[in-house]
Amino acid sequence: MSTRVLVVGAGCTGAAAALRLRQCLGEAASIHVWEKARGAGGRYTTSRDAYPDGLKADMGAQYASVDPDDDDSVAVMRDVVDAGAAELVNPESLCTSEERPPSFQHYRGMAGQNGIVKAMLNAAKADVAYERRVNKLDAQGPLWRATAYDGTAEKFDAVIMCVPGIGPGGDNLNKIHGNWERLMNQCYWSTLEAPHDCRYSVALWLEKGHHEALSKYFGSAAEKRAKSDFVELIYWQSRKDGEAAEGPQVIVVHTPQGAKGNKQQAEPRMVADACRLVGIPKSAITSKKIITWFQSQVQPGSNEAKASSLVAVQQPPLVLAGDYFTASTFTGCVTSAFAAVAEAAPLLEGFQPRKAKVEAEQAAPSSAPEDKQKQSTRWGTRGQQKESGEGVQPRKAKVEAEQAAPSSAPEDKQKQSIRWGTGGHQKESGEGNTRCNQCKKSAKCFKDTSDGKMYCASCWKDYYGTSPMAGA
Repeated sequence: MSTRVLVVGAGCTGAAAALRLRQCLGEAASIHVWEKARGAGGRYTTSRDAYPDGLKADMGAQYASVDPDDDDSVAVMRDVVDAGAAELVNPESLCTSEERPPSFQHYRGMAGQNGIVKAMLNAAKADVAYERRVNKLDAQGPLWRATAYDGTAEKFDAVIMCVPGIGPGGDNLNKIHGNWERLMNQCYWSTLEAPHDCRYSVALWLEKGHHEALSKYFGSAAEKRAKSDFVELIYWQSRKDGEAAEGPQVIVVHTPQGAKGNKQQAEPRMVADACRLVGIPKSAITSKKIITWFQSQVQPGSNEAKASSLVAVQQPPLVLAGDYFTASTFTGCVTSAFAAVAEAAPLLEGFQPRKAKVEAEQAAPSSAPEDKQKQSTRWGTRGQQKESGEGVQPRKAKVEAEQAAPSSAPEDKQKQSIRWGTGGHQKESGEGNTRCNQCKKSAKCFKDTSDGKMYCASCWKDYYGTSPMAGA
């Protein structure tokens, strides 16, 4: 059976993680992506189809910003460009912002910004399921059981969660429950927070005949920074996309950081300010759409001390990734995604390290303690790789070895129960029998604190893959 890996989230980080998994695990691996929305993109979301004349609007990030000195993100974007999904833009048409360092290169999606994400998912040959939002994630023996709100439940060898960290938004780690929350070291939770901008974004579809007013306001640029209580940036989407001047147009408006109130209050204020600034009547608007970005860009400099990803659980592998570890740029997303895969992939069957790197390590053995330490952690496995350089022990072999060497020591039993996702999640019911919530039979039951229900030993083992620990 091929290795199965779940990537949670089909944004830029999730797509980059899926792509890197394919590169590391090969064609035999089964890579799945679950996305809560109707399409890919995340903050690279693009609205289209339902609006007049089929003109699209990029509601989040308008461009993908790439650090030319970062080899990984440069290589990924080069492949996206070669696939016809993106093109480099002239920086003179852009306004400056903290999220766009002067040295970076900026790319627009040829069919919308979400086309960049789709190109990476296509290259990854991933099985993508949309409108599938993860509800629970539970370790069961050597596997993860992911349960979606639509009732879908599947098991995976590893999971990489590429959703926003802890914060005020409604689509972040706070909403994914299960025993992974308790298996993760509690001190890690503070590292999952990062200050974000909170903004509203409004797209306005305009009837034809207003190109002259737009040209007067924007000049030769495709975007402009505004001075208003309710508008900070205005993008001329149609100019960016090369739409005909005589036809209908689309502009996208963003509020300043720290937007307050609700979108019902924000929308009319933003629309009024945008029309006044650009010099068009409200009657020119044929359609509009507003999005609330509770966790928009990560505020610059807020995550300088962080690693690029986090191993939440070693076995089965669960790694967290996202721009909240790095920066809200294309390079930031790719950096976090690649770091997450560097942690997870060596623990899975089918992992093939890059040949040149392996040969270089074998050609330069070292007996120095510090070199051995570097070698053991070079692949990001946090001590899981053998220091001898023989490679990572395949997951199945590792499980069999552990099962073949049982220990009667109480502390070893406790470690084993924690490793497979049962530690801290069961509790004896007390004297006498009670009714199992699963099979409904009267038996000695144990409380699963992840859902608060009681289960007999047989049902517990069917779900978690191991018996509940007596006396827990």
